[in-house]
Amino acid sequence: MSFALIASPWALVVLCAGAVTTAAAVGGFTAWLPVPVLLSAAVAVAIMVTVGRLVFEPPRWARVAALAGGGQLVLGVFPAVGLAVGAGGGATTVATAVLALSLVVVVTGVIVAARAMRTLLTPVSPELGTTPFTVTLRARLHDTGLVSGSVSVTSQRVEWAARRHRAVGAGSVHFRDLRDARPTTVAGTAAVGWLSLSDGTAAHALPGPGVLLDIGSTTVLLPVDDPELFVALLSSRVTAWRSASPG
Repeated sequence: MSFALIASPWALVVLCAGAVTTAAAVGGFTAWLPVPVLLSAAVAVAIMVTVGRLVFEPPRWARVAALAGGGQLVLGVFPAVGLAVGAGGGATTVATAVLALSLVVVVTGVIVAARAMRTLLTPVSPELGTTPFTVTLRARLHDTGLVSGSVSVTSQRVEWAARRHRAVGAGSVHFRDLRDARPTTVAGTAAVGWLSLSDGTAAHALPGPGVLLDIGSTTVLLPVDDPELFVALLSSRVTAWRSASPG
């Protein structure tokens, strides 16, 4: 995680600086030459500021690494490489090397982040409930080729979400409002409506095992494949939260 969210972004800043410095040495310095380096550095700083929050969010590591790397490529690396190519001469060779190395850094960062997440959270076990890491499980939805869904246990709440292209839907319940969680079974053979999406459609859960959350005046179904594991993990996390909560 440290490589993907700290080392990788600053490596891209260094590569941008190398391309810009070469362009200035060959073609002469101008006031706007440092701009790609500054923009790339701004992204790296923004990631550093959020690392404290991201460290306990393993499911977000690869996505953030990809977004940060892509942002630095567009805002910093590509313009810096363009400046070096425009300067001509030996700067063209440097530009090619910077572009290739930058792409390697971004891809490696995403791969490392994804592997770190899998290493930490695979296999999912109830013992993860005693840690502060967010644990995310796949929701069992109808037509998974178009719809994706997830159920997450954070340090203070249960969250569930679904997406179909740009249409999204989500819900959550804080531990203080959670009265009970128990395994259940979605009976029948037809998919049932689970979560409303922003485009007016709904994500449908497939029949099978699940977890029923009692949140007072209503209940929420979570279509997860291993409800006993989920309930054990959630119970452990809620117990840890209540022990740490004042009063």
